[in-house]
Amino acid sequence: MSLPRHISHYFEHDKGPLLSICDLDEADTQRIIEQERHAPTGFNRFAEGKAFFDYRRLADDLTMELYTERFQRPAPRRPFYAVLGDADVVGGLYRDPYKIHIPIEHFADGELTFMCPDHFHLVTLNQIPAKQHFGYQLPSDYTAEKYPYFGKLLTYEELCAGYHSLGIAAHLEQMHQRLNWYRYLEAQIWVEPAQLRERCQDWLEVTPEPWTHSNVTYLQNYKQVAKSNSPIY
Repeated sequence: MSLPRHISHYFEHDKGPLLSICDLDEADTQRIIEQERHAPTGFNRFAEGKAFFDYRRLADDLTMELYTERFQRPAPRRPFYAVLGDADVVGGLYRDPYKIHIPIEHFADGELTFMCPDHFHLVTLNQIPAKQHFGYQLPSDYTAEKYPYFGKLLTYEELCAGYHSLGIAAHLEQMHQRLNWYRYLEAQIWVEPAQLRERCQDWLEVTPEPWTHSNVTYLQNYKQVAKSNSPIY
């Protein structure tokens, strides 16, 4: 099986691609939280308030530290996030979700990395105390031997070589079978965004895919919710 040769970056249509809330100061972050906290999206991270974004910055910082260890040089900037191939479940984060496809060939060495499940588990992996955890964390039976892909920042070539042997393929297949939200492979983009924005001007509208949690299957598409004034399950 050959892996996709593109990544998908998801974003809010009225904001545009390749923006990071971790680049904002506290005042601007709080302003966006207040504006978006009641949007009935498939998963509204803004409703979690400041605690979520403090956690997000912590996980972001740990990802940058991992980059420095991996490449023996400082991370060039905070990363933007995408997925390998397509995972339209991610569209459920946005009121009006769109995505751009970016070919793998657009990136030079050290400009694109991958992590499974995603970078949020780095907080638990590094045993950093947190009042509340967000996102996918370590499984209860975690060992480095059983889950060798946790905490690994991989290049595309390393991902292709270890996709099956590291257990990533089996993990993603299990998540797909469960319709779990975390059925994607996260990509980190380490380049300044101006050139990518210029190259990737084909914005694709996204219909969020359903996901299941605690035996309840959700599909909340903000545009449909706004029309019917009721959630869609």
